[in-house]
Amino acid sequence: MNPLKLVIKELLYRKISSIVILFTVVVASSVSVAIYTLSKASENETRKIMREQGLNLYIFPKGTNLIDFYSINNTGTFPDKYVDVLAESKTFDAVRHLTGILQIKYPDWKDSNGSTHQIVLFGYKDEAQQKYLPEQELMGFDVKKGTVQVGALIAKNIKPEAPFIIKGADGKQYNFKVDKRLEEGRGMMDQGVSFNLEDLQQVLGMQGKINKIEALGCVCKDGRIKNARKQVQAIFSDLEVTEISSIADARENQRVMMNKYGAFIIPFIIISCLLITGLLFYQNVNARKREIGLLKAMGTSSYTILFMILFKAFIIGLAGGIIGFFKGSWVAEYFGKEIFMFTALSIKPVWSIFYYIIIIFPVLLMLSSWIPALIATRIDAAKILSQE
Repeated sequence: MNPLKLVIKELLYRKISSIVILFTVVVASSVSVAIYTLSKASENETRKIMREQGLNLYIFPKGTNLIDFYSINNTGTFPDKYVDVLAESKTFDAVRHLTGILQIKYPDWKDSNGSTHQIVLFGYKDEAQQKYLPEQELMGFDVKKGTVQVGALIAKNIKPEAPFIIKGADGKQYNFKVDKRLEEGRGMMDQGVSFNLEDLQQVLGMQGKINKIEALGCVCKDGRIKNARKQVQAIFSDLEVTEISSIADARENQRVMMNKYGAFIIPFIIISCLLITGLLFYQNVNARKREIGLLKAMGTSSYTILFMILFKAFIIGLAGGIIGFFKGSWVAEYFGKEIFMFTALSIKPVWSIFYYIIIIFPVLLMLSSWIPALIATRIDAAKILSQE
């Protein structure tokens, strides 16, 4: 009889044994897929949560005194077109989410009561999209033209529905609609006012000027800050790069933690699956000794018997992997809605791992059945059939 037909008949005849092995594979593959999918969702969730911490790289004119830079004293400027040049560079990939900023201390802003305050003005250029990199969700702090966003301390000095009024460098008075009143706890921005960059440049008479670029540094093979600095200075030698290490470390530590978690738990599950299925195949071979002995007595070669057991493992591994992929994706989507706040609706099957699943699990199951298959080929037909 055709060995392939024998395998199919044996699968159908020993339904319980076949279902138990299949169930083991489905559990292993579905858990692996669910963990992998949820780990990707966790990375996205963390990225969205940590957006509130801000971007982690500052790009500013070389020679800037960092004491002035960190204390938000007025520093040197450079052309705002630098942002667009960086975004359009094919070789610039160590930094993402480029936002040009003009940040100036304004010493004599008068509130509606006539009191004078020193405040900080922030002008934000719309985030530059890097043409040669995959599109990502915006992280920059964009402000609509003609409006401002005022910090919590400033907001206390502006009446509801009243505009923000400021005197420009040309002596004119400028009025801006208050689009947002930011909540307290934003550090220096509590005493700041955020403008669209072009609006603030006009008020201050500093058209085309910024004094820093905020960005997100990528994790790269040459090191986080080292690679970013090298790529920036290869294009503009008059710029310097510094890093807010607390934000960068938090992002990287989260990414490393999730990678380590997946690298431990998924192999653990798969190895457990191999051991269990190996024992189940051994039990199956042991229960079929008389059947295998009869096949050998009828002239079936050891290689054919080996092939039949390995082919059975391949079929179960393939079926279990496919079922497990869809089951694991469903589990990740179902529980992801309860776990994640921001990325729940974006959890979808990760099709890139489907092809790995339908290759890895059949191969792994064939490996787990290898020793039982070898034991089956060494069964002595005369000895087995002579037993009652």
